Amino acid sequence: MAMNCRNHFLYLALTTVLTIQPVFAQHLDVAVWGQGNALFAGYCRTSAAIGCDLDGLADALGLPDGTLPPIEAVTNKPIFTVDFGDLSGGDFSTRNPGFQSVRNALLPNELISYRALGKLRYWDPATSTWGDASPDVQIRLFGGLEGNAEVLSDFAQCAGQLLCFSENSFGIDGSTIFTGNGIQGSPELVVDITDSNGILHTHLSFFLENQAGEVGGPSGAYLIEMQLISNARFFPSDPILVLFNAGIDPGEFGAALIALTGEAGNNELPQQPELPVSIPGDVDLDGDVDRIDVALILLAAQNNETLNTTNAAFDVDQDGFITRADALLAKTRCTLRLCSIPIEAPATALNVAATYDHASGILSLNDIHVDGGHFRAQLQQRDDLIFTLTQLQSDISRYATPVQYDAATGMLDIPAVFVNGKFYQAILKNTGNSLFAVESFQEIDALPNQID
Repeated sequence: MAMNCRNHFLYLALTTVLTIQPVFAQHLDVAVWGQGNALFAGYCRTSAAIGCDLDGLADALGLPDGTLPPIEAVTNKPIFTVDFGDLSGGDFSTRNPGFQSVRNALLPNELISYRALGKLRYWDPATSTWGDASPDVQIRLFGGLEGNAEVLSDFAQCAGQLLCFSENSFGIDGSTIFTGNGIQGSPELVVDITDSNGILHTHLSFFLENQAGEVGGPSGAYLIEMQLISNARFFPSDPILVLFNAGIDPGEFGAALIALTGEAGNNELPQQPELPVSIPGDVDLDGDVDRIDVALILLAAQNNETLNTTNAAFDVDQDGFITRADALLAKTRCTLRLCSIPIEAPATALNVAATYDHASGILSLNDIHVDGGHFRAQLQQRDDLIFTLTQLQSDISRYATPVQYDAATGMLDIPAVFVNGKFYQAILKNTGNSLFAVESFQEIDALPNQID
């Protein structure tokens, strides 16, 4: 009998309750963090945390030496290896990998979602080759939440939180299906919301099944692809790969992995990606340059830190070294008066669908409603009143008060844009050739959904 999404949920719940002693299999979780206007995903490296022991993973899965950390040779995408048999529920389900972040790696109450990509791939142990999975097998990702457009940002309604969801905003039947022909079901679902410290730790459920939804499938290895997105950041994470062992021995699973990574493997963790947008001197990436940034640069200079990809922002004068001169230059570029720390925490993109960065001249529109659809966009300022459209992508509804665009008139109505701690209402007009002219711009005292 086919097992639908709700039965999947009950199946996991019952097997968890009936198990006297739970099994904690060795696995590696996906670490999630945000910097500026971008979201990142990589290997969890938190010391002593479950799901973060990269060194112990090779022994636990019986992988050959030199295969960890596993990076796909062709695309340089990180691979997260898991075993379908690591739950007491059977040989065709797993709750790994999980998704987690350390304190302050993300914003408080930040909404993290996943987006399924590509096709389901299958490693045939009989031929030792990779190919698209056959039509009669699929992987269902279950446990993601269906979020609707009713996202609230009224502090009174949200008990002081930056945002919350109205009653019945989510259902429990959301699922994504990876097949050899592409993605079916819901390609994008909510993973979870961070707590007040920006911490995330969530496990969803993966099932190997046939087209009828019956759990089970051919032995071998399976590969899926996804990326993570945030309602507070324009840029999603780079794609990641998840490699599942479905009943084959460790040697064969290692062969499937090596076919992706190459014989030599990749023994170095990938470098931290560069930020698409940054403010010179903002080394703690909180959106301003203040005395904390200056102190951090001075400390790095005092410790004679060598410039690398993780501290490149400390080299403010870009001379290849971190010195006191960088700290002094950062101090002259302070975006806060007297280089002080604001008494109140600044508002974030969680509050409104539009933000403007003075340093880069970029206007980020994270939710645009037009003709029943929703989009994300970025516009680059050319002069005081003209912006050029540089980025546009289809998306889902993420804000209670999105930007509105009238295709017939070319008018772009921005109810609230966050600029340097204040909110403004703006109207832009499409003048052709991806250009938008500012028609009106005025400060407002409160967000639109907070005005009586």
